[in-house]
Amino acid sequence: MKGNGRTIIIQPGMISPLAEWKALFEELSRHARVIIYNRAGCGKSDKGITTRNRKENAKDLNSLIKKLSITSPVILGHSYGGLILQQFALEYPNVASGFILVDSTSFDAYKVDEVEIDGEDGNSTEAWIEKCKTYSGLSKKDLQVEMAEWINELKELLPNSSHKEVEEFMSNPSMFESLSEELEYDLLSRETNQYKPFPDTFTIVIGRDPKVSITEMIDCEGLHKSEAEDIENIWQNLISNQTKLSSNTKYILAEDSGHSVHLEKPEVIKRAVDSILNSTKVNG
Repeated sequence: MKGNGRTIIIQPGMISPLAEWKALFEELSRHARVIIYNRAGCGKSDKGITTRNRKENAKDLNSLIKKLSITSPVILGHSYGGLILQQFALEYPNVASGFILVDSTSFDAYKVDEVEIDGEDGNSTEAWIEKCKTYSGLSKKDLQVEMAEWINELKELLPNSSHKEVEEFMSNPSMFESLSEELEYDLLSRETNQYKPFPDTFTIVIGRDPKVSITEMIDCEGLHKSEAEDIENIWQNLISNQTKLSSNTKYILAEDSGHSVHLEKPEVIKRAVDSILNSTKVNG
């Protein structure tokens, strides 16, 4: 937590160390009080005894707000963090003064897995659930070896001062236990997608650039162009549906950015935050 003034709460994505957000966190804290935290099971946050899913994560977010006596925060959620934010909005409709969904996962995210992939799809939700279950049983040392490529990629993006934190974050068996539960409950099951009216809270939806995303899927995941295009079309349709959550929603395209908007185009998020702070008032 840093800064003074209106409160902005950042809910990172599913596998996202706080170090990824440090530069944007510092920038935003120049004009507001900014809070960022690891959800249960990640970083230094205990997993707890309940099965992890978006509803439990939304409860935790509300508990944080009550514990710190925060009034009318602006809440920002990226990827899976955006799904938690959407659940929070349904469960606690009168708490926040603004929402920012950054290339957010949708309630109907299972539709992405319906695209037929040639050969074994190592990035399907089912494949990731199995990976996470395996990783949750490994030691920290073994996980550092298993996740070495991902850890090194993050190290290349982040300053040396963050490298130790990244290693600790990515080699935490508890996180992968949480992930396996969240993936199964929130991204695989269709029965849990029960809709309530979304509040008329000012919401900004930020979507990735489809051209960049398709190229990344081809280059990094080895997908055929047609497969990547099919997946991206579904994702973009889901993002479009988010812009219809309420009549008080604005859409922003993060041009030249893939999924990691906070790293590739943080200025887009900064402008969205400024827009919400300038157009909303604190309730009460």
